[in-house]
Amino acid sequence: MSWKAVDWATDADVGSPTLKLILILLANKADERFSCFPSIRTLMSESGAGRSTVLRALKTLEGDGLVTRRAQFHDSGAQRSSRYFLNHPDAPHLSPRPESTPPGPTPKRRPVRRETEGVSYRDPTGESVVDPNNPSREPPSESDDAGAALLQSLPPPWTVGRKDRVTLAPKIDAALRAGWDAKHLADYLAKNPTGVRFPARVLMARLADLPAPPVYSTKHVSARAPWCGECEDSLSRTVTVIQWDGSDGAAFCPRCSPQAQNAQAASVPCPPLEER
Repeated sequence: MSWKAVDWATDADVGSPTLKLILILLANKADERFSCFPSIRTLMSESGAGRSTVLRALKTLEGDGLVTRRAQFHDSGAQRSSRYFLNHPDAPHLSPRPESTPPGPTPKRRPVRRETEGVSYRDPTGESVVDPNNPSREPPSESDDAGAALLQSLPPPWTVGRKDRVTLAPKIDAALRAGWDAKHLADYLAKNPTGVRFPARVLMARLADLPAPPVYSTKHVSARAPWCGECEDSLSRTVTVIQWDGSDGAAFCPRCSPQAQNAQAASVPCPPLEER
């Protein structure tokens, strides 16, 4: 634990008790480099907050320039907990380096009681971190919902910008709640790509005229799978994935979520009529 980090976090004016608590928890785990790598589950347990609340708090702290996040991976390529660097004035990762290029536009920040001159908003290593298992052409939208994730998974020419994703994602969420599974909905939306010039308009029109969801074979899915115990919790059944910029996002658990069951059921062909 770094007392400097804890004092700095305690004095920071971050705007809400939840942000303050998450920042203090990070500071309480910080080493001499003002860095730490707690898991999302650990922060949930220690703060008493839900997963989405913790993710929003981390994103806000990063956007306000108080924390810098870096994705980490095992030698095998498997995901590890992100490392968080506190942007304390004495943090070594904020020291200017001769080879550094001038940083881009400074993000909007809330006032902090202590002066934090020299804070850098670039990755502490000076290198961009991209997860090859989670490629993305556009920055992620404000939400971490399934609709935004499905839009980002569509191949060209169906790539849309952030503003269009914010508009389209709720309609996709509604379709998923109505009974569509992600795979069949993505296939329906991305059909006939030839000649598409304005993908957002085409997707909006297809969502507006969306037919009833297909009837999937449920012969091999009799009930909801039991909780695997390895994802976040038995209700949301989601896992944490690393986004293109190193931030944490959400995905349905491939082992026990209903969405995974639907995908497996849809992949099973319906038997001939004489076998039903």
